[in-house]
Amino acid sequence: MEIKKYVPEDLIERIYSDLSNKLDSKYHYHNLHHTKRVITSAQNIGDFYNLSRDDWRDLLTACLLHDYGFIKSHVEHEETGAKMSKDILPEYYFSDDHIETISSLILITKVAEKPSNLLESIIRDADLEYIGSDDFEKISEYLKKEWLECGVVENDSQFYKIQYEFLLSHNFYTAYMQENGRDQKKKNIEYAKSMMEKSHN
Repeated sequence: MEIKKYVPEDLIERIYSDLSNKLDSKYHYHNLHHTKRVITSAQNIGDFYNLSRDDWRDLLTACLLHDYGFIKSHVEHEETGAKMSKDILPEYYFSDDHIETISSLILITKVAEKPSNLLESIIRDADLEYIGSDDFEKISEYLKKEWLECGVVENDSQFYKIQYEFLLSHNFYTAYMQENGRDQKKKNIEYAKSMMEKSHN
């Protein structure tokens, strides 16, 4: 499925261009590649459900914009992204109701938030789909590099400890990801545990 079927093409090009050209190079994980992966994951999960055309448009637009705030800062980037989307989307003829839905979908990607409906569950699972994928080890290293350069963590062992604890507390919210991410997630938890133990030795 093409995102262009639901989201204005000039909006997609604008966001892709900004994520390519305006992002700080220290964002090794939160970048255009990640945004495209989240869009693809949302499409894969969403195909499992009977979404309306409006649902698809809101969901995929929110995925497109969910980390857009990083072009300003990684601090409170969800709030920044939601605010930026409220400024941008009227130019592309999105109604106030849809803009409200999209900004709330962006905000639900905050780690502490809990989704309360299907679209919120899909974007949450799409954002963290890599936790249940065999790309986890590679992606984890990009995130570690980013966190070290942004001063989120001070060293490898701090990163691996936070990562392991996060994986243990993490839940997938859609039946699709609970089913399709379960076995690989268990392996990734074992890997994260081994990296944490290795980094402490």
